[in-house]
Amino acid sequence: YQRRVHGNRILRKTHCAIAMRSSKCLKMSVTALLRRERRFNPENAFRLFDGPNDAVAGSGDIPNEITLTLTRQDELLYKQIPCQALTVRSTEGELGIMAGHEYSIVQLAPGVLDLQFADKSEQWAISGGFAHVNDNGVIDINTVEAVPLSTIDATKLSAAIDAAKAQANSPNPFVKAQAEIALELFEPIEAAIKTH
Repeated sequence: YQRRVHGNRILRKTHCAIAMRSSKCLKMSVTALLRRERRFNPENAFRLFDGPNDAVAGSGDIPNEITLTLTRQDELLYKQIPCQALTVRSTEGELGIMAGHEYSIVQLAPGVLDLQFADKSEQWAISGGFAHVNDNGVIDINTVEAVPLSTIDATKLSAAIDAAKAQANSPNPFVKAQAEIALELFEPIEAAIKTH
């Protein structure tokens, strides 16, 4: 045991000596580099790196329109149709997307998907999902449920909201949670119906 402790002490001293020598060598080599390279300063430090290459970054062409694919669970609603712009309600707020938008994957919140075509516009009530936005203008939107906003009966929707508001005060946590989910889904759709 004495030898092992003594050996560890020697080993520790040896490691410390090597570390000190290494840091001195590094310090000396950096100092030598700075002496040799007088012009080495933050202003011209980037001259050591190549600039962006257009061949790697892409041509920079922005597409004229979006190519949209819209699916509802396993059903294809639109397949690669041209679209001018769209607005979605994400978990972080409303997001407008046009051709050339940066690449992103967006989690959709319950609400309204607004599609702008060259000759018309459409609104879809969706219950959530994901939008896969590519920077080449291709957008895939996958929803759990999507129905045209024009097919929703405003009177029935208002009655469903009133019932959910009454259940939101329930002492039963299961009933209360169901009511909160219903309100999260129905209220944005009602607001969209009133504005359109």
